[in-house]
Amino acid sequence: MDLDQITEPLDRRLSDGLTRLAAVARQIDWQAAEAASLSPTQADILRFVANRPQGARLTDAAAHAGIRKATASDAVTALERKALVHKYADAADGRAVALKATPKGKRVAQAWPSSFAPIVAGLSLAEQEMLFGLVVKMIRQLQQRQLIAPQRTCVTCRHFRENVAPGTGMPHFCAFVRAPMAGRHLRVDCAEHESAA
Repeated sequence: MDLDQITEPLDRRLSDGLTRLAAVARQIDWQAAEAASLSPTQADILRFVANRPQGARLTDAAAHAGIRKATASDAVTALERKALVHKYADAADGRAVALKATPKGKRVAQAWPSSFAPIVAGLSLAEQEMLFGLVVKMIRQLQQRQLIAPQRTCVTCRHFRENVAPGTGMPHFCAFVRAPMAGRHLRVDCAEHESAA
C-alpha cells in the first residue's frame, strides 16, 4: 500500500495540527482571562500596550490583535474602566488615541501566563530552539506578505545583522547591544526595535 496516495497532503495535516494547538492555547487564554475578569481580546491589547512603555496607538493595538478599530476601542474602554490602561491624545497627532498601561495594568500583564508554555514544555531545548527558528521565519514571511501587522522582531530591525559569522554558534549580531547572537536569542517583540524599512 502506498501511504502517499491515501494520506492527506503534509501541509494540510500540519495546518490541522497547528489549529489544534492554537485551540488549546486559546482555551488557556480564556481561562486566564476569566480569572482576571478580562476577555482574551482585552488581555491581548493590555499585554501589547504594557510591552510599550512609551505608549501605543489604538490603531496599532487593533492591528496587533487583528481586530477592527471599533472593537479595539470597546476593549480599551473596558480596560480603562478597570484602571488597567489610560487613553490620551497622541502628541504626534492630536486626533489619534494613544494608550499607556497603568501600574496595575503592567502588573496584570507581567503576571499573565504564556498560553503556549504547556504546549512546548514537552519539547527538548534543542527542539524548542528549532521550532523558535521556524516561528521567527513564519512571522517574517507573513509580515513580508503583509498578512500580519508589523512586528518588533529582530529580523526586521535596523540593528540586526543576519548571518555575519556563518558556521558559528552565534552567527548574527545586534548593533544595538553590540553583541553576537544565536537564533535562540532573537526576539519576536523587542522594545528597542527600530524598523529597517
